[in-house]
Amino acid sequence: MLLPSRRQVLTCSSLVVSLFSLSACLHPGQPPAPPLPDLTKAAPFTAADTSFAAKLNDVELTHIALANLAKTHAARSDIAQLGTTIVKDLTDNHDKLTALATTGTATLAAKPSAQNQKIIDQMQRLHGAAFDRSYARYLASNTKTTSLFIDASNATSTNADLVKVATDLKTKLLGYEAQVK
Repeated sequence: MLLPSRRQVLTCSSLVVSLFSLSACLHPGQPPAPPLPDLTKAAPFTAADTSFAAKLNDVELTHIALANLAKTHAARSDIAQLGTTIVKDLTDNHDKLTALATTGTATLAAKPSAQNQKIIDQMQRLHGAAFDRSYARYLASNTKTTSLFIDASNATSTNADLVKVATDLKTKLLGYEAQVK
C-alpha cells in the first residue's frame, strides 16, 4: 500500500479547509432581507394644491421672462447679471414644480397669465434706466405679494414637496429683491 507524500497531504488538507470555509459563506446564518414595500402612487393634488401650483407656475414664468429682458434691457450691469442668475435658478425651480405637478396629476400653463403677459409686454418696451426703475419696483411689489401668498398657502397645503418648492421660490425672490435695491 502506498502512503501519500507529505506534499499531497498538505495540498489535500488545505483544499478541504477551503471547501469548509466556502460552505460557511453560502449559509451565513443571517435572516433573509425583508421584502421591499409596494411602490405607492403619489397622491393627486387637492384642489388647493393645484391652485397653489398654478399660481407658483405663473409667478415663475413671469419672473423668467422679465429676467430674460433684464439681460438685454437693463442699464445697470448688476441687474443684467442678476437676470442670468434668475433665469437659471427659477428655471431649475420651475422644472421641479412641473415634475411635482405631473406626479400630482395637475396640468400647468406653458405661458404666463394674460395679466402678467401685459406686464412683460410693457417692460419689453423699456430700456436703460427706465427699465431698471420699473423692474426694481415690480420685483419689490411682486416679491411682497408672492411671499404673503406662499405663507398663506404653505399653512394649508397637504403636499410637503410643493411647500418646499414654494419656500425655495420665496427665498430666492427675497434674495433677488435685496440685490436690486
